[in-house]
Amino acid sequence: MKKITIFILTLMSTSAMAAWTKLENTTDDRVAVYVDIGKIRYKDMSMVKMRHLINYHQEEMTDSGRAYRSRKELVEYDCDKEHYRVLASSEYAGVMGGGKVVGFSSYSRLWQPVEEDTLEEMLWKVACDKKSISQHD
Repeated sequence: MKKITIFILTLMSTSAMAAWTKLENTTDDRVAVYVDIGKIRYKDMSMVKMRHLINYHQEEMTDSGRAYRSRKELVEYDCDKEHYRVLASSEYAGVMGGGKVVGFSSYSRLWQPVEEDTLEEMLWKVACDKKSISQHD
């Protein structure tokens, strides 16, 4: 368990190491969303893992009452079944994953269907489109 936690913390730790690409035309105008396209990982033909970062235009609060301005998530996508699940999530006091970590979870949540016209659909398309592009190169 300790090795998994260290791996996830390393994976999500510094925004300086990530090459964040901003997504345009997100479905929520209260946030700016970025993906780390260069670090998309493919498990098999239909399973993809991708990190994304959300900057909030206004301060948000964790369940424990701590303020944060950005969140990083590691998400697994099932491209064939159009499902996703969050594997790890961390909230930061500053934008772009800066400042103190004020919240962290590293458990696999249940698979969720990708619903139309949502941020999750936009992220699913990025992860799964990148997969199909790389298979044809």
